[in-house]
Amino acid sequence: MIKDDTHHKKFQLDRIALFSDAVFAIAITLLIIEIKVPEIEHPFTDSKVLSALSLLIGKFIGLLVSFFVIGRYWLFHHRLFGYVTDYNGKLLWVNLWFLLSIVLMPFSSAFFSEYYVDGLRVPLMFYVLNICFTGYMNYRLLAVVSNPNYKLSTNLQNPKKVKFYQQRSAIAPSVFLFAAIISFLNLYLAYAAFILIPVFSFTINRYYRKHYPDFFK
Repeated sequence: MIKDDTHHKKFQLDRIALFSDAVFAIAITLLIIEIKVPEIEHPFTDSKVLSALSLLIGKFIGLLVSFFVIGRYWLFHHRLFGYVTDYNGKLLWVNLWFLLSIVLMPFSSAFFSEYYVDGLRVPLMFYVLNICFTGYMNYRLLAVVSNPNYKLSTNLQNPKKVKFYQQRSAIAPSVFLFAAIISFLNLYLAYAAFILIPVFSFTINRYYRKHYPDFFK
């Protein structure tokens, strides 16, 4: 009976993980679908092609930023569920809300990329809100899984390890909020602030690799 119950839990956890992976995969795929091949009038010339492609630079920047943001959250989700040994209704609902924030990202990314050259702040704010929503639900997911009262995970009781994951999950929303504030001074400087995401990620990883190498095994 115990063996059957364990097998049933593993099967259900696999379903949750597979469903989540599918949502991530679809969201990433939708990012590139939003970028259409440019229409060029006859006669075709290289200069016309380059001119048409240059109009898509903003969309490709949005694609790259969103791709790596979604990718970071998928990596976190993948690692987090490696600790999960059980589930409850709270975990299911928080995970579902987290996936909703991921599904919204192709739209918010396309909305932002479409109007970034016009100096509009509403598309940027919408994108920032989406990232903050994702960051918050990611934080809630970690809080549920690491809560000892729920008994949903193993090897996640170390408060330093939980803090490490909390700091990593806060990077993207913090940078985007910073960019939103800067946008009132200089919109293009706000776009450049996105480069801080890999900088902070590298800094935090380097610190924890040095002081807590077991976290990366």
